[in-house]
Amino acid sequence: MPFAFVVPKDPASVADESNRASLREALIRQVDTRLGAIARPSVIHFVTLLPKTRSGKLLRRSIQAICEGRAVGDITTLEDPDSLDRIRMALSG
Repeated sequence: MPFAFVVPKDPASVADESNRASLREALIRQVDTRLGAIARPSVIHFVTLLPKTRSGKLLRRSIQAICEGRAVGDITTLEDPDSLDRIRMALSG
């Protein structure tokens, strides 16, 4: 099942659970409309930062490794190591 990690433009917009729930519903509707139900994420996590390289590329393999409980591997090109901790925190609740 797909997971989604979303970085809101305004972190205050997801400060309370009712706002997060309404945004989750809107995101699911958007995915259903554009990509179809097959791509609908089972879980949507809101984070403030995603792991990226210094050149700005998203480290998908690191996010996937964390979700699967594996070691993240080589992260020498990671721009901000705290971003991996934010993904871990989002997964833990």
